[in-house]
Amino acid sequence: MIREDRELLAELAQLNRNMAPLALRIMDSSASAVEQGHYAQRLIAAGHRLQCRADGMMGAVIEGTVETEEPLALPAHTVEPDWRP
Repeated sequence: MIREDRELLAELAQLNRNMAPLALRIMDSSASAVEQGHYAQRLIAAGHRLQCRADGMMGAVIEGTVETEEPLALPAHTVEPDWRP
């Protein structure tokens, strides 16, 4: 997993942890507009990063390389047959 993916996942996890307490404060009217705005900006930024990541993925990522959507094909014979009489 690349560093950008780890950072994005960590931010999404943190947003998830912060959501329930903020929702409770919103319901009891104790969450300030500034606090709600800050959380909203974090959600928007994380959503934008997630969208950019999704847009950039054309195939499977394996050890930092992008593979095409074409199926992998192995040669018909990977070793020479042993045709000894």
